[in-house]
Amino acid sequence: MIANFDRARLALLLLLAVLLGVGMWAYRGVGDSLREIRATGMQTLLNTQVGTLEQWISERLREAEQQAGEPELRADIVKLAGGGGDRARIIEDILRRTEAIAVTAALVIDLKGNVLAASDFERIGRNVTADFFAHLSPTLAGHPAFVRPYRGAGGAAGAGRMGRSWVAAPIRAANGKIIAVLALGSKVDAGFSDLFKAARPGLTGEALVFDAEGWLLSESRHGEELQRRGLTPRLALPDGEGNALTRLSAEAVERRSEGGEGVLVQPYPNYLGREVIGAWRWLRDRDVGVAIEMEASEAYAPLTYLQIGFSIVLMMMAAVWLSGFLPPSALAALLRRSASTRQLGPYRLLRQIGEGAISNVYLAQHRMLKRPAAVKVLKQQATSDEWTARFQREVQLTSLLRHPNTITIYDYGTGPNGEFYYAMEYLEGLSLGDLVERYGPVPPARTAYILRQACASLWEAHSCDLVHRDIKPQNIMLCEVRGERDVVKVLDFGLVKQVSGERTRDLTGAMRILGTPLYMSPERIRNPSDADGRADIYALGAVGFFLLTGKRLFETETELDLTYQVLHTAPRLTSECSPFAVPAELDALIGRCLEKDPAARPQSIAEVASALDGLLVHMPWTRTQIDAWWKKYWVSEDHPERRFTAANP
Repeated sequence: MIANFDRARLALLLLLAVLLGVGMWAYRGVGDSLREIRATGMQTLLNTQVGTLEQWISERLREAEQQAGEPELRADIVKLAGGGGDRARIIEDILRRTEAIAVTAALVIDLKGNVLAASDFERIGRNVTADFFAHLSPTLAGHPAFVRPYRGAGGAAGAGRMGRSWVAAPIRAANGKIIAVLALGSKVDAGFSDLFKAARPGLTGEALVFDAEGWLLSESRHGEELQRRGLTPRLALPDGEGNALTRLSAEAVERRSEGGEGVLVQPYPNYLGREVIGAWRWLRDRDVGVAIEMEASEAYAPLTYLQIGFSIVLMMMAAVWLSGFLPPSALAALLRRSASTRQLGPYRLLRQIGEGAISNVYLAQHRMLKRPAAVKVLKQQATSDEWTARFQREVQLTSLLRHPNTITIYDYGTGPNGEFYYAMEYLEGLSLGDLVERYGPVPPARTAYILRQACASLWEAHSCDLVHRDIKPQNIMLCEVRGERDVVKVLDFGLVKQVSGERTRDLTGAMRILGTPLYMSPERIRNPSDADGRADIYALGAVGFFLLTGKRLFETETELDLTYQVLHTAPRLTSECSPFAVPAELDALIGRCLEKDPAARPQSIAEVASALDGLLVHMPWTRTQIDAWWKKYWVSEDHPERRFTAANP
């Protein structure tokens, strides 16, 4: 009997040893997976933050160009550059015009860097610093420029103090010659710093922007602690010899000449001496680094929970084995995970929010990041080789795109039943189709503003040799993103075609027509495989016609008639159908985009974007107008099922 007891005890010890070994193996595997997930998550957050910053800067640059293009102000500055003019009145006029966009300082600078007029009168007649003037060099070539804030021990802002962020635009004489530069300065906390406050992940995470010396140009999450400990707002080790930079900032500064980027998943000490992980990118054109950091204890907290879970499982297994009361089947039932909520990879599906011919879309949440996502799942009945390959190609090619006006892809994979899925950012807003259906035609200024953002998305896609091929109102959303309104997102790259490289072949056996004929270019109808960037330009023109008029480009009863008209009938001008007074330039641009012959259209999306930029200078869709529209029609968060009212504007 004693021998049997010893053998049982030995068997139990062996079993527990095996379980412990398996647990340690699983722990290492989960740790590696968690580090990979964290790396992907940090990179995604960084991409989003960089996109948000670039979009904010682009808006400021457009505002500077708009002010520099005002005829009355331009005439006054031309007179000032010639030795006349009232400096005080000009500056007062500039500040009055730009008060709504939080401008607090203004400079008028000649082509040699001499200050002709300034809100700070002591600067008049002096030269700007060489570094500041170097950042203004694009304006001397006719382009707007962004000048980052300054902070440092000996900088112009003073010891530890933050300077302004600036945008500048050239001032041209009547003959088009550049004769001066208009620079507009804003306090850092008036937008620039707020961008990074809003992007702080988790309880300890920070979104940071810094210069080549490691000085923080955004507000630290730990400002009070820095002050209490007598530390400077700099990405340097608090106890390092010579105030050495942290690992992240040192890597970024070392690679700033190439505009590099990196992810650090192995913990390192930050500027407070705490162990963190992070991701960074150096924006060479902006002369700043952008980083995301999070304390390692928070980032890898699931490993602690996993350790506790292993301990509990081992104790339960030991108790069950010793008691002998629970048979293996009962034990399996006890440990089986609840199947009440469907899981696909790291995503928990909450509810279905959309359905298409071959896929369903669900609102989901990442189990660890707790980030909402939209998960698109290929239907079982559509899992043919062709549709699976098309679905995979859609996510693989779309994931190459990073522009903030393009839907962001987070992840993709296969579920437990072999279903293919991918996860993308969850957007709050409405499609352009819904916009017109609910509120009627869109004013010309807002139409140009929307089309310009869609151009930005397609510009990146075309530069990667990708043609969308399904641009239509239902595939373009108007969103509110991080408080920024009227943000355009181009969706659904299900028909994307790579016009060069390894994946140029259409995934259709009989080369049948795929897409929406109403927004399909004539050459695509004649030959479905014949598509380059000009096909997207045609579709964007049709979207513009729809926005301005609220009508279909061709009114037909059958698809056969529609196809005939797309091929042979000249479309109507928007000015003939729109309730608004459509500017001649916009009317002509839409007409050129809708030419039957691809050679008669604008030959690149950049050409369309440039034309829209010119229109927006003289016909801006302002932030005041944007906020007024959304304030009037946005529904409270208490009603998430209906984000917009049904009333007409």
